[in-house]
Amino acid sequence: MPYKLVLLETARKLAEQHDFDGQALREAIPYLEAFQGRKFVLKIGGSILQDERLIPALVSDVVFLKRLDIDVILVHGGASQLDRRMQAAGLEPSKLDGLRVTSREVLDLANEVFLDISRVIRDAVAHRGYRGVIFDRASGLVRSRQKDAGLGYVGEPERVDASLLDQLPAETIPIVTAITSGLEDGDPGYNVNADEVASAIAGEIRAEKLILMTDEDGVKDGNGALLPTLTRQQAEAFIESGVIHGGMIPKVRACLEPLGRGVSKSHIIRGDADSFINEILTDAGVGTEFVRD
Repeated sequence: MPYKLVLLETARKLAEQHDFDGQALREAIPYLEAFQGRKFVLKIGGSILQDERLIPALVSDVVFLKRLDIDVILVHGGASQLDRRMQAAGLEPSKLDGLRVTSREVLDLANEVFLDISRVIRDAVAHRGYRGVIFDRASGLVRSRQKDAGLGYVGEPERVDASLLDQLPAETIPIVTAITSGLEDGDPGYNVNADEVASAIAGEIRAEKLILMTDEDGVKDGNGALLPTLTRQQAEAFIESGVIHGGMIPKVRACLEPLGRGVSKSHIIRGDADSFINEILTDAGVGTEFVRD
């Protein structure tokens, strides 16, 4: 099918699924054209990860973009699901400085839990005519080093083998779990913050966009108003002043880091059914975007 017809059909389906009016549809088409041939890294989080019934709708959006030669690499964790599995197994969660202390037993359980989520995503991709390829701790896509001995098997990304993504056939969609490989073959791997995994991948492949889905609408000012756009300098000033605080700080830093490596924009959005498309295909967006100074 000619590209223009695919574009119009895709725009029409997106409009139906996300209740776009005429103005929103007119805004979306130039973005779809501009993003052709580009790559996005999307970290799945928020309510979509909490309620797996919402995953098929998100995957439909990803497939719509794929048909227009816009590739989306999906990254996910699964902290809530892991907590439930640990409780069922009689394992008490333990944290140090806000990070999960991860024993070998917890690491192996997390790997199982996250792979279960990956398979749900893969099945949704297959249902829409594409093939999902899972990158877990055995893949070597992301290799991590230990963050702190006191945290056990908790890591931070050290390097990304982008050639593994480049070798994928055109009809595939990558699905990356936050249980990554260790630095050496045979290492048991590490439990890594999914935001950091997504950030590392985006920087390595020079993605057009990094999008982090969270439980928040985005970054807010001191009065609770959403900040739609922040430069690196503005974001750092808000961190210094305490406006950006707590768990939002590492998310913002994950967004800022790849901007210096060629990523055009990073975004923090609420992880619901419509936020991804509304953020990337409308002028106003729905979250906070981070741009270079």
